[in-house]
Amino acid sequence: MKYVILILFISINLVSAGAFDDRFPSARAAGMSNAVVAVTNDVWAAYYNPAGLASIQNYQTGFAYQKPYNYSFFTSVFGSAVIPISPSYGSAGVAFESFGVKYKGNTLSQEYVATLSHGFYLLNDIHTSLSVGYNLKYYHMDLGESISGIELGAGGTFGMDFGIQASVYKRTYLGLYVYNLNAPTLGVDTAQDLPRRVVVGAAYKPYSGLTTAISMNKSVGYDTEIDGGFEFALIDMLDLRLGASTNPSRFTAGLGIKFESFQFDYGFRSHPVLAETHSFGLMYTW
Repeated sequence: MKYVILILFISINLVSAGAFDDRFPSARAAGMSNAVVAVTNDVWAAYYNPAGLASIQNYQTGFAYQKPYNYSFFTSVFGSAVIPISPSYGSAGVAFESFGVKYKGNTLSQEYVATLSHGFYLLNDIHTSLSVGYNLKYYHMDLGESISGIELGAGGTFGMDFGIQASVYKRTYLGLYVYNLNAPTLGVDTAQDLPRRVVVGAAYKPYSGLTTAISMNKSVGYDTEIDGGFEFALIDMLDLRLGASTNPSRFTAGLGIKFESFQFDYGFRSHPVLAETHSFGLMYTW
């Protein structure tokens, strides 16, 4: 019984933050406290700033797995792929995610999101660059069954995101990301507003192999969250990452291992009340 109460307590806390919220698949970004709005540039760019897709020139695919707050009854998996189109039209991406709460074989709730993304350059020369991107998403939520076996309902809706990235001399980077720009709602009789937020940030690369980044994340109805992190290439095949954030206060760490066309990433995020979150990611580039 205590275990059931614990599941319900944590689930209520997650729902209070908004369904379909706090979904950050990249273990690389997790190690940098997700302060990557200005420099995201890999297969997970759609989740942090779709404008970052413009800089991807190779085919990429990725898979990510998380244990939110280190509890076994949460399942969170992600898949994504990016296809370069041309220098003029940028790159397109597809992504899918699934988050569920399960206990003793029973699904208490399940969330799915399917995403189509596109990012392209408006300006790109040796001194400066400016890119934009957007996401078109379909949300679906299933509340499962009650204890008596009654279906509690399911529904879906559409969302749209928009992002901008800019760079100066390939050292200073700026980013803006608007999540759920169209203010989608889920449900009919008891419609729920899906989370909306604006993220702005900057990054600086004083030399190759070192990135420092900071961002401000403002969700509608909540205090502004400030995130900061850095990434350091210890050797060609190993990256180390650290970060911190506010509201709530968290510390993050992670590493990335590169081998030929593969990259494995691990990210750790603390929490002042709940247990830590572990993130794992695998990316393949060709």
